[in-house]
Amino acid sequence: MTNGLLSESREEGLRKRLDEAVVLLSVVEQLRKDLNAPGLVLPTVGPTAFESLRAQVLEVLGERERQGGHALGLVLNRVDLTEGAFQQAVRAGGPDQLAAVIVLRCLQKVLARERYAGRG
Repeated sequence: MTNGLLSESREEGLRKRLDEAVVLLSVVEQLRKDLNAPGLVLPTVGPTAFESLRAQVLEVLGERERQGGHALGLVLNRVDLTEGAFQQAVRAGGPDQLAAVIVLRCLQKVLARERYAGRG
């Protein structure tokens, strides 16, 4: 993920994991931490959860951008996006795509923790 964007089929498979309440809650907690955005709202479990998170992350990215390059850089560093992944996301779809990539990256982090804990 950090070396480029995901294929559409893999991305769709990851998104489906947001249909699990425990996973969705963990992703929101990870996003709150990585984006330093405690006000992120837990969306309803289901097919609109990803889009709800993407829209909230997009708002946070706008706020961080207004705070300056350093604030946005901190977010990208905490989320663990490489410069290449950042540039690819921006080229592919601008801030909307970047927000989607950030949600997916946090989802990956949550799932990796679950797998290493023997729960995923």
